[in-house]
Amino acid sequence: MVDSTINPLNNYTTSNIGNTADTSNTTTNTKNDASSIDEEGFLKLFIEGLKNQDPMSPMSNSEMMGQLTQLTEIQNTMNMKEILKDLASSIQSQNPVGQFLDLIGKTVKVQNDNNESTEGQVLSVGKDGENVVFELMNGDSYNVNQIIGVTEA
Repeated sequence: MVDSTINPLNNYTTSNIGNTADTSNTTTNTKNDASSIDEEGFLKLFIEGLKNQDPMSPMSNSEMMGQLTQLTEIQNTMNMKEILKDLASSIQSQNPVGQFLDLIGKTVKVQNDNNESTEGQVLSVGKDGENVVFELMNGDSYNVNQIIGVTEA
């Protein structure tokens, strides 16, 4: 037995599959999150609302302005999100040490130049010329490219 229903208001698709020999049911829900609506989706909803409004009781000017304000806020939020992503990417590319700061306090396993492995807790992270290096509690320093494992201390 297969039941399939579609709720156009929430864009749900639900399928129930039952087996008479087995009493288990399987339900699959697919939904577009309301918080993920983009500018284009909002504009389409807004226009459909205008097309389908009751001519005897149309939307008031203040309601329309409120919805247009929401559209502007969505657009500004999307622009701000892109600007912040670009800024974070720029900062990270200019400061490669920042990528490895979370190693401080963790135990790392490194392979030295003699192909021997050793472990230690990271004390600090810094730069040596173009290389990002870290210092272990025992005073030894290694290039981050020599890390072969990381665990919580």
